[in-house]
Amino acid sequence: MSADSARLTLRQDPATWRALTVFAAYRFFLAGVLFFVFYLKLPPEFLGSADPRFYASVSQVYLLIALILLVFTLKRWGYVDTQIKLQLVIDIIVLTMLIHASGGLQTGLGSLLLVVVVAGGALVPGRLAAFIAAIATLAILLEVSYSQIAGDGATKYSQAGLLGATFFVTAWLAQWLSKKMQTSQVLAEERARDVANLAVLNQHIISRLQIGVLALDTQGSINLFNESARYLLGIERTVPGFSLKQTVPVLAEQIWLWQHHNPQPFQPFQARPDLPEVRASATRLDSGETLIYIENTSAMAQQAQQLKLASLGRLTASIAHEIRNPLGAISHAGELLAEQQSQDEGMKTLTGIIQRHSQRVNNIIETILQMSRRKTVEPATVVLATWMDRFINEFRELKGATETDIELKIESPLAKVAMDPEQLHQVMWNLLENAWHYSEPSQSAPRVSVRLAEAEGEIVLDVSDNGPGVSREVQAHLFEPFHSQRQGGTGLGLYLARELCQANGARLSFLPDELQSSRFRISFPGEWQEYLA
Repeated sequence: MSADSARLTLRQDPATWRALTVFAAYRFFLAGVLFFVFYLKLPPEFLGSADPRFYASVSQVYLLIALILLVFTLKRWGYVDTQIKLQLVIDIIVLTMLIHASGGLQTGLGSLLLVVVVAGGALVPGRLAAFIAAIATLAILLEVSYSQIAGDGATKYSQAGLLGATFFVTAWLAQWLSKKMQTSQVLAEERARDVANLAVLNQHIISRLQIGVLALDTQGSINLFNESARYLLGIERTVPGFSLKQTVPVLAEQIWLWQHHNPQPFQPFQARPDLPEVRASATRLDSGETLIYIENTSAMAQQAQQLKLASLGRLTASIAHEIRNPLGAISHAGELLAEQQSQDEGMKTLTGIIQRHSQRVNNIIETILQMSRRKTVEPATVVLATWMDRFINEFRELKGATETDIELKIESPLAKVAMDPEQLHQVMWNLLENAWHYSEPSQSAPRVSVRLAEAEGEIVLDVSDNGPGVSREVQAHLFEPFHSQRQGGTGLGLYLARELCQANGARLSFLPDELQSSRFRISFPGEWQEYLA
């Protein structure tokens, strides 16, 4: 390092300012001791013994200078390298005067200059430390020479020379130790920065993981969680330190079973009805904490669903012909019976039953064939506000409904999702068809309401109606195939809608409403927003 770069470093180094502040405080303390010990006539009695008046004047000035330099250092006025040089030179000059006024080197006060030399070796770089030692040596030699000329005592050149040599050795040792300490400090700071960077990187990696991560302490409190865990478990808090049992009781129960060595503690669960189904796993750390992993099972469910549909397609293709032939014969026979225009009311009822159930079975076969032949998902960027406006107008025209009958609320006009447009159309059509069927005409409120918004970091589409709602018993079977409360329904509409959502990475759920009406929600994961940005 060159002298210029070393000087520039000194001018900018806060650590050097702190060290100089400590030395300035030491100077003020020393000046106070030298002044008050003399004026109060406390031991040692040799202070100022050779020239009391001169000692008194110099000690007073030194105390004042020490106070001024302490203030300058605390305020960090000027450049630190200039402050160091000025203060060290002042110390050497003033202390040499006080040594002379007290009787010379034989008093032992020369050790005070040794402290100044040590400070110089620690505070100044390179050859400046040797220069400070040379000034101190020259000062004591001048003091000895002046004492000899004035005839104040025996010549002490040997003592002065030995003390001067001590100054140079001490300056070198102080500088060597200072360099070692600076190197250690730099290394420690680098290690601290590396650790901090690794901590930031580790936190970034954890936060970006698609799998949820929770760290649980021995008291059952969450002290770390990432965004995926927050999304999958519906955690509303942003700062760790809260109870898992109060936040996600179903997960807390599974962790308790795992801690008590239950053979199958972890089962798929939903923290809330509007959240995805997840599965947990856990491991115990050496510190006693528990690390919990939360995995979204929707991807596995999609794969299983694809395999199921493929198997269903092969099965349906093989038996559809065998079913349709007798079904066609039954339907045709029913039509022939109806054409006979029999006046028998019982016969009319029977032929009506034949026609309705034949049509229902045919609709079921058509729906299953449609599911089995479903094309591969082709996701595209869909601007939902524009798409929904066009879709709702289409549905209104078909049903002869007005804007009052079917209301569209757009709270997130810029929302975009990645989904197959045809399959999104089919899902929304099933939901609106279902809502329209169960809704009731009203003059004061919409029969069906569609809402586009953001909730908990996700884009959501809510479809609700003013109908009688869904009982708790029926809610448990809403998305099961062939389960329908609707006359003539196949029971596959909601099932197919959920399957299409899962195939596109979305989530369809039923939300119980305080007003006892029905509300279905399509949730699009928040990470898609980043994907589409």
